[in-house]
Amino acid sequence: MTLQRCEALMRLGWLIALIVAGLWPDDSARAQDWRSQTDCAAVERAAEGGDTSFYVDLAICHIRGEGREPDVAKGLVWLRKAVALGDTDAMVELGNLYLFGAEGLAVDAPGAVKLYARAARLGDPNAMFNMAVMHRGGYGLPENPRLARAWYLRSGEAGLAAGAFGAGVALLEGYGGRSDARRGVLWLRRAIEMGSAEAMNELGRLHAEGLGVSSDSDKALYFYRAAARNELPDAMYRLGAAHYNGRLTDRNYVVAMRWFQLAADRGDYDAWFALGVMCETGRGVKSDRELALQMYRRAADSDQPAVRDKAQRAIDRLLGLAEDDEDPVG
Repeated sequence: MTLQRCEALMRLGWLIALIVAGLWPDDSARAQDWRSQTDCAAVERAAEGGDTSFYVDLAICHIRGEGREPDVAKGLVWLRKAVALGDTDAMVELGNLYLFGAEGLAVDAPGAVKLYARAARLGDPNAMFNMAVMHRGGYGLPENPRLARAWYLRSGEAGLAAGAFGAGVALLEGYGGRSDARRGVLWLRRAIEMGSAEAMNELGRLHAEGLGVSSDSDKALYFYRAAARNELPDAMYRLGAAHYNGRLTDRNYVVAMRWFQLAADRGDYDAWFALGVMCETGRGVKSDRELALQMYRRAADSDQPAVRDKAQRAIDRLLGLAEDDEDPVG
């Protein structure tokens, strides 16, 4: 696993839906869980009646437009009121808006960092995690691996699963300091205890490759399945690859195809490519070049150059535009 592969995008929950690009934790920044079933009319009555605990929820109602026209300006008013009262959830949410911009609000990454830092000083684990993400670089800001690692550790210590996972990966990778496999695995286990499917998947990979832990096919499959039960597409893809290649378990193309389909249905482009290979070669299904072409075209939509390029090569081969060997799966 490389830092380039681990690079991830900010996940903003109700603000912006982005595809996670690797094994770093969903670079998250949602301050609180918010459900679409929220009764925005009741929230508005409570907030306007002076109940400050509903200010952030009302801001989200306005920004999302639940049961009304979206109104970012009104949402910002309520967020700023909550920030003025010291609400760390509001600081994180307003920071998210500054980071990516919104209608009537220009992108302001330094402004986002100030809000995250303020919330982090007040003990907010999501803000601590966001500080780690910001120090990973990007967003027009310089990279500082040492501070990124320190903030992952702090957010993990504060009880955030994504932070614990980020700390584990940083320690295993030697990102921001010396590599420490023992501590890295301990942090992954802490993240698993907090419910991190990404940490389950990563520990499965470590057991599959014998990195920092014993090489153990049964444990690898156990953790992959645990992550898959938690709806992690990459774990589903890895289970498909295990059955396709016969490396961790007996080769079984039918089972492999089922796992690849589950992963593909959840947006895994490697899985779409794998399905293309299976349809083209008749493994686990009757050979069907037209269906394979459809699968490869889905894979070609990936934002990862390696996946996109190999899918395009396969498309060109099937269309008779180029000669290329079949790419392996897994």
